[in-house]
Order: sequence, then structure tokens, then C-alpha cells
Amino acid sequence: MRQKSTLVGLFFVATGALLAFLLHLAVGSLFGVLSVNNSPILGDRFPLSALIGTIIGAGAAFGAFSAPRTKTLAGEVIDEMNKVHWPTGEETRMNTVVVVMFSVVAALILGVFDITFGQLSSMLADAHIRF
Repeated sequence: MRQKSTLVGLFFVATGALLAFLLHLAVGSLFGVLSVNNSPILGDRFPLSALIGTIIGAGAAFGAFSAPRTKTLAGEVIDEMNKVHWPTGEETRMNTVVVVMFSVVAALILGVFDITFGQLSSMLADAHIRF
């Protein structure tokens, strides 16, 4: 149970960090469009848009983590992911080879059909022009 709660907490921290980064970019772009000064707060790497994104991202992550419903849902997702049979590296390589070979064969067959029907269409168009 301890490992699951740790994973749930890490999920919310990572999601909050991703949201903070995306909001930093969005707010920075919005400031550029509106000609608002995106002044540096903690050096050049942490402007006002980064502060706004961090506050909103951290607040959203904390709010989602505090809500029992989202915490329960994240725990259920972790439980289900533990039930999944993940393929081994060898199985993944074999399946990849099968998919690539099938794709090449399908491309060759479709290419032959395309060339054949293209030639037939050209022949019919030429025959139609002669009449």
C-alpha cells in the first residue's frame, strides 16, 4: 500500500510540473501577444510567466491530490496496470519484425495494384481520346 501511495503522489507531482511548464509557455506567449513585460523574478530563467504557471500547476496538483475521488481513481489505475502482462524484450522485437514485414508486403501489394490500375487508366484514357 505504501508503494502505491508513493506512485500516486509522484503522478500528481509530475502532472503538476507538466501543467506548470505548459502554462508558463502559454502565459509567456500571451504576454508577448498582449505586449506585457514578462519581467524576470528569479533571474532570466524564471520570469513572471513561470511564476504564474508554477502557482497554478502546484495548486491544481495539490487540489487533485487532496480530492479523495481522484486519489482513489489514480490508485485503481495503478492496481490495473500491475495486472497487465507486459511483453518481454524478445517478444517486443519479434512483434516489431512481424509488423514491419507485414507493412512491407502490404506496401508492395498496394504498389503493384496502383501501378497496374494507373497503367490501365492511362490506356483507357488514350483509347478514349483516339475515338
